[in-house]
Amino acid sequence: MAAKTEPEAKGAPASKAPAGVDDPSNAKRRPVPGDFSYTTTPGKLKSALQAMTVADRPEHVDKDYISAYLGVSGGSATPIPPILRKTGFLGSDNRPTDRWARFQSEGSRAAAALEGLRQGFPEIFKRHTYAHTLEDSKIKDILVEITGRSKSDQVISQIFGTFDAFRSFIPPGFQGSAEPKNDDADDPKGRHKQDEEVEGFKVNGKLGLSYNINIVLPETTNVAVFNAIFQSLRQNLLI
Repeated sequence: MAAKTEPEAKGAPASKAPAGVDDPSNAKRRPVPGDFSYTTTPGKLKSALQAMTVADRPEHVDKDYISAYLGVSGGSATPIPPILRKTGFLGSDNRPTDRWARFQSEGSRAAAALEGLRQGFPEIFKRHTYAHTLEDSKIKDILVEITGRSKSDQVISQIFGTFDAFRSFIPPGFQGSAEPKNDDADDPKGRHKQDEEVEGFKVNGKLGLSYNINIVLPETTNVAVFNAIFQSLRQNLLI
């Protein structure tokens, strides 16, 4: 009579290969070097940004607002507030910032979008000051360099798509400033503006002024008159 085999323990997990770190069923994503905030549905983000340009600005942004006013719902809406916080369109309390308001104005939209890119993707701009002007393939090369992932990795496409959603509001050739915007709050007396309005030069860190002086000489053949005029100029003006 054949011996009975011991039955398999009830509830024992089925044998399977270990899930990869990028398995979508994992609760957490593998950390990506560069501290990027990105979405797996960048097209939805772009449509939300487009809706922001005409939507009423709220006191507070939540999923209900994103669904009702920005037209994005479900899982695609979840990463939008973190991305807007990362790029400076929302504060830490999810309240719209001044950058949100400027993004709604056609005249300042490009500058606001570029400022958001610089704040949200600083590692990219460390490698190229005007990264938003680069070809798509070059930006992806930078992402590969930062993250250590292959160019065909979906994460590279998703980070690039998030970057490009903001970049789509920046016209070709727009360069803006290489530095973050410095409001007049940091220069209450407007000294920087005054310096810009004065035509001059700096020598050893000191401001010098340049003058254009027109001299009308008298009609005379007396050389002593000319000598007196130029001697006076040398003593009083040409210091």
